Amino acid sequence: MRNYLSYGGGVNSTAMLLLLLDEGWEFEVVFVDHGCDWPETRKYVRWLSRHTPITILIPSYIRKRNGVTFHRLDDYCLFRGIVPSVQMRWCTKEWKVVPMQKYVSSPAFLLLGIDAGESHRAKFAVDGGVERRYPLIEYGIDREGCREIILDHGLPVPPKSGCYFCPYQRPAQWRTLRREHPDLFCKAQQIEEANIRRRIARGKQPYALCPNGVFLDQLIDENQDELFEEFAYPPCHCEL
Repeated sequence: MRNYLSYGGGVNSTAMLLLLLDEGWEFEVVFVDHGCDWPETRKYVRWLSRHTPITILIPSYIRKRNGVTFHRLDDYCLFRGIVPSVQMRWCTKEWKVVPMQKYVSSPAFLLLGIDAGESHRAKFAVDGGVERRYPLIEYGIDREGCREIILDHGLPVPPKSGCYFCPYQRPAQWRTLRREHPDLFCKAQQIEEANIRRRIARGKQPYALCPNGVFLDQLIDENQDELFEEFAYPPCHCEL
């Protein structure tokens, strides 16, 4: 059977890739690019693809109601006035899992980067002839072990992977986004505001992207005077 390695651009999947290369496994590395991973993650994937083949999948989400096609998760959310859900995680399913399922040819193993320290998250299952495997768990490698594998290969450790407007992000991550990628922070605000308008129009309570219920315009004080210049927020020129 063929092996497909689900690559997310983070620490675990990078370590899994290197480990399996060392062990002589044959597999195809697949990265689903919905356009909204943090720029640092997408940069790391592009850099790594120059050293090892990576198949890049661009999702095509066709909205049945009007036939409009989307290739980016943020454009889809902005168009519909919706945001990712912590409870349902529809964004991961529709924009990461489903494109991978459509690409994989069964029978096959789908190799997932859950490490031994979080084995409780692993779901061993066979779906349509595709069996999930967790090599890091099989080899007993935890998060720190993943970092060591990457460093032992002389590679930089990638940043934590994830969508730039993921509701799981901590306030500090949102502030980093505003400071380092003001255009993306602005788009996240646009998405949150569109969702607020939609919910109010339907008689529902507004919903904040931050898990603590603080809206993005409340989280960031654009007029604050920073003691150190490196912590000041740069102007946004995205014109959204």
